[in-house]
Amino acid sequence: MARWILLLWLALFEVPAAAAPDRAPDVVLDGIVRDADRATTRDLPFDVPAGTAQVRVAFTFEGRDRGTTITLGVADPQRFRGWGGGTKYAFTIGEAFATPSFLPGPVPTGRWRLMMTVPSIRVGDAAKWSARIWFSKASDLDEVAFSHWPIRAGAGWYRGDLHSHSGQSDARCRSLAGREAGCPPFYTFQEAAAHDLDFVALTDHNVTSHFIEMGYLQPHFDTLLLMPGRELTTRDGHANLLGYMGPLETDIGRPGAATVNALIASAHATGGFLTINHPSRPTGEDCLGCGWATPDTDYAKVDAIEVVNGGSTIETPGDREAAVLKQVHYWEALLNRGYRLVGVAGSDNHDAIQYRGNSPIGAQAAIGSLATVIHADDLSQGAILKGLRTGRVFVDLDEGRGRMLDLTARRGGDVAAMGGTLPRRTGRIAAVAHVEGVTGGQVSLVVDGRRRRSAPIATATADVALVLAHSARRWFRVDVLRPDGRLWLIGNPIYVR
Repeated sequence: MARWILLLWLALFEVPAAAAPDRAPDVVLDGIVRDADRATTRDLPFDVPAGTAQVRVAFTFEGRDRGTTITLGVADPQRFRGWGGGTKYAFTIGEAFATPSFLPGPVPTGRWRLMMTVPSIRVGDAAKWSARIWFSKASDLDEVAFSHWPIRAGAGWYRGDLHSHSGQSDARCRSLAGREAGCPPFYTFQEAAAHDLDFVALTDHNVTSHFIEMGYLQPHFDTLLLMPGRELTTRDGHANLLGYMGPLETDIGRPGAATVNALIASAHATGGFLTINHPSRPTGEDCLGCGWATPDTDYAKVDAIEVVNGGSTIETPGDREAAVLKQVHYWEALLNRGYRLVGVAGSDNHDAIQYRGNSPIGAQAAIGSLATVIHADDLSQGAILKGLRTGRVFVDLDEGRGRMLDLTARRGGDVAAMGGTLPRRTGRIAAVAHVEGVTGGQVSLVVDGRRRRSAPIATATADVALVLAHSARRWFRVDVLRPDGRLWLIGNPIYVR
């Protein structure tokens, strides 16, 4: 009975070799175990080069159907780093996170070893084994990710929340006994999955401790892409850095962050995606640094602006629509100065389970109550970051799926999609806005910050033709308005250069 349980355990929990990177491994170890190796352990040494932030291993062997079993552990030059036993044959050990059963932390240069034990092999039998090993730097954002293969294959529109918090920084919720306590990341991911999001970024303030939990939880949330992020929080403003999990100085005045612009430059150099958060929000004693207060900001090293922040929208006194428009106009003013800045949104949620009542921190924009929707090649960290950079992105101010906004434009032989560029030349621009799920609304054209015209949407799926008789000087984009004229979907620009 025990033997059948072990075989079932192996079948259920082995991670397939496809979990490894697409590129060739940096090290390959292989060999054969024989019946004489039964109940023995063999060290398999390999050398980790300087600058490595992550070690990934994919191990395969033959003979399971014949009763061969192999278990694996690993040690670095200083310490034991974990044991996968007979359940984990593809695993990651990194500075920021590790596969469950393994320890995250510094990745020392030098001689590491896999500890291969052979609990069982039949008399007279032999089995081939192979270990493929990859080394990644912190800047290899396609590889240093919690999921090393796409959560979902295929190009499409992927919906998520780019700004949320847990008790690893300042998120608070009620404990089981009803006391105020730090909110576990699990609740954030559970809410994201319940609201049918494709991805969620956890962006705790200045810390990286949440990456450890995210690495442990990604295998459980295997239909939801967990995106690493941190909110760079200073007295002069806040910004999210997505994708990069390596070290970064965030204390203004120190080397690498002598000024806010120095911090922006350092963050930009990591290759991560940098978004200025809630820039139009008031700043003061109640929320020091919440508004962006750096007038000489080098926006050329910024990738995006949060054009709708859920928390700011709730907390701003007065009309909600006015609060949303204030944030959008801040972004448009920067577009008019010639900057290319992708418009994104995030809930900025600090209590994922507030709906249970009596939140210790007051009303929050719920996870999934608004979304950033990105066209990407697949649902993976690398593809989502690439999709963000292209700017083929829109903001949905409603909960739930089914709405879509895209924009393409043509002038002569030149064609551009949302986030792209048309060369500046004479002649009309013919644009088409493709919309879905917004029957009764209106497609609204915005040119250089001025709302020019609107067209009604009469069907569930529509292509709305728009003509720019007088060319935009800098950019143009489209929104979708609700039947009552309030913003519904916010589109990104096509630029004119």
